[in-house]
Amino acid sequence: MASVKSGDIAGLKVLQICHDYEGPFQSVCQQYNTAFSSGHVTTLYLRGKPDQSVVARTGGDEVIFLDQGEGALSGIKWTTIFRVFKIFRHTSFDVVIAHRYKSIYLAGLMSYFFPIRVILGVVHEHKVFKRITRSLFVTFWRKQIVILTVSESVTRDVETCCPGLGRQNRLFTLNNGIDVALTARLLGRDDARCFLGVPTDVLLLGTVGRLVAKKNHALLLQAFAAADLPANTSLLLVGSGPEEARLKALCAELKIENQVVFAGHIPDAFRYLRALDIFVFSSGDAEAFGIVLLEAMLAEVPIISSNASGPAEVVGDTGWLFDLLKEDDLARVLNLVAGMPEGELKARTQLAATRVRENYSSVRFSEKLWRIDPLLKLGADVPVSY
Repeated sequence: MASVKSGDIAGLKVLQICHDYEGPFQSVCQQYNTAFSSGHVTTLYLRGKPDQSVVARTGGDEVIFLDQGEGALSGIKWTTIFRVFKIFRHTSFDVVIAHRYKSIYLAGLMSYFFPIRVILGVVHEHKVFKRITRSLFVTFWRKQIVILTVSESVTRDVETCCPGLGRQNRLFTLNNGIDVALTARLLGRDDARCFLGVPTDVLLLGTVGRLVAKKNHALLLQAFAAADLPANTSLLLVGSGPEEARLKALCAELKIENQVVFAGHIPDAFRYLRALDIFVFSSGDAEAFGIVLLEAMLAEVPIISSNASGPAEVVGDTGWLFDLLKEDDLARVLNLVAGMPEGELKARTQLAATRVRENYSSVRFSEKLWRIDPLLKLGADVPVSY
């Protein structure tokens, strides 16, 4: 069968269900919206207040906010099910893209009542199907669910819990992508530092991500304190979250509070990545991918990452990896990269940017998506425009 690309199929009605729009999920939803741009795509955020800036970043044809509270999705409440049911009753959807298990479960429930042709369940984390009830739901009870994972490590994890999916041709790896045109929006080093309030003569290390336990910021702070870095070195943490108070207390304990800058949440933080001399990604093995790694690679900033399977898969040989369990190994790599000649760093960062363009661009994402067999079959009896 000839390959079918997103631009070939017109008239599909697509619903994308997402838990919320925190972290990378606006850009994740946007890349799926772009891949299905010839159809009519509605994105549904189960949590989060209506926000026009989120609508703009999400793209597609329509964005719906259920505006539910923190506990609304715990166990999936009947109110949530009924509100989603009303959306399906109003529109007949051909394809549903469901991010994370709660959304996958909701889409599966709706398929008992409505004729959804394909459900794409996108798995962004490890151990999602560790519970036997979840495994049974996607493997035996709802066989129109096709599982897409964001990395090979997540695919292996799903195979362990749901061995039948591979045999049934319902399990595929589809890495997240990034719009390479974002480079046009990057600020230069001096302008980015001016915005952040960082002097030009500082050696600046930094990271971007929510201040949550899985990001392993504590290990980064400990390694930064232990490393033998120049006196004019600072560490920039961009992001907010529940760990902030604990991390600030740790800085005081380590006597590095004057060297660490907590910048808080910065919209479109990728625009300022060139302010950094080194980008450090310290997440542990709970991290399945890391879109911010793609942003830093595209910005051509030298990258140090943990050797967790997901991030290591993204970085490949274009950055420097450290043992995710050892702060002294991260300190060693910080010293190594900080002391490297500019030419060696530049060669590595150029490889990283090339790797993103060749493997993780939005165009590449769409090509991979439309090579997935269930979507090829879907295209066989959908009106096609040539």
